Amino acid sequence: MPVLLRILAILLLKAGPQHLPYSLSLLAILTLLYLTSGVLVLTTAMSSGQAAANMVLDVAVLFAFSYFCLSLLKYRARFVQMVSALAGIGIVYHLLAWPLFIQIHNMQPQQQGAKIAALLMLLLISWQVLVYAHVFRHSMQMSMTRALALSFGYLFLSMAAAEIIFPGS
Repeated sequence: MPVLLRILAILLLKAGPQHLPYSLSLLAILTLLYLTSGVLVLTTAMSSGQAAANMVLDVAVLFAFSYFCLSLLKYRARFVQMVSALAGIGIVYHLLAWPLFIQIHNMQPQQQGAKIAALLMLLLISWQVLVYAHVFRHSMQMSMTRALALSFGYLFLSMAAAEIIFPGS
């Protein structure tokens, strides 16, 4: 099965990161695409330099958080497949969020279209948290409750790191 179909299966909670090949080159490609797609989305709201810096930080947090959690639970060998899955998922979410980002950025907050786009963005983020938890659950052999807590923890850590290093971005 092609990698794209496996990533889509993970997004639909029908497969886990273990269904992706263990490949450093795939990890590098997915990370580069994740970085690029994130910069593309963020440039709707900030300069390309700021967007690139934010995405480099995001990738660093993703790698560090994943490595730390896997090391703590003694599953370090699963790092490549887990981060490949998270980066692949992130690419899809970036592409889905891009039109919403444009809509939200180009409208006044009180406009109905901006409210609908913000609601759709919230639903998209909620789905992303669920799918990340699904990946964490499979990678670290934990309950879905713990995986959801870990997923929310990652989300907040990622946002906090961005706010501390790039205030107001």
